[in-house]
Amino acid sequence: MRFEQLVENRILEAIEEGVFEGLPGEGAPLAWRDADRLAGDLWLAHHVLGNAGALPEWLELARTIEGDRERLAAIEAEHEALVERARSTGEWRRLAPLIAERRREFATAARALRAKQERYNIEAPSLRNERPAIWVEERLRILDARVREAKGAVVG
Repeated sequence: MRFEQLVENRILEAIEEGVFEGLPGEGAPLAWRDADRLAGDLWLAHHVLGNAGALPEWLELARTIEGDRERLAAIEAEHEALVERARSTGEWRRLAPLIAERRREFATAARALRAKQERYNIEAPSLRNERPAIWVEERLRILDARVREAKGAVVG
């Protein structure tokens, strides 16, 4: 008997005996996680490993990258809110140090993210899994342009 047939028979026997009844998530589709999508055809194996807390290092790195991207977006949103408040109130002198601090924080976080993205792209098992890395200097130019445009706007 082939191995696949043996496994299939054991699964069918377990179903008949009710072994799988009442398990958490019974009848519901598996919840997709970012790591599952990144794993491609091996998603089920990585899903099971993830449930056991044993993901490959490159998938753990992908998870940290997603968290870093969220943090970077939050820093950018804080920067944007401070610039808008300075523009609308005219309190540039008081808010300028906070705006500059958010920019420095963004630059540091973006460079760290870029390094992780580059490491991920080296460690990922195929080109299909690679991700485009953040273009740090361009993103900083966008932050600076936001400040210049807001300073040039007339408070109305």
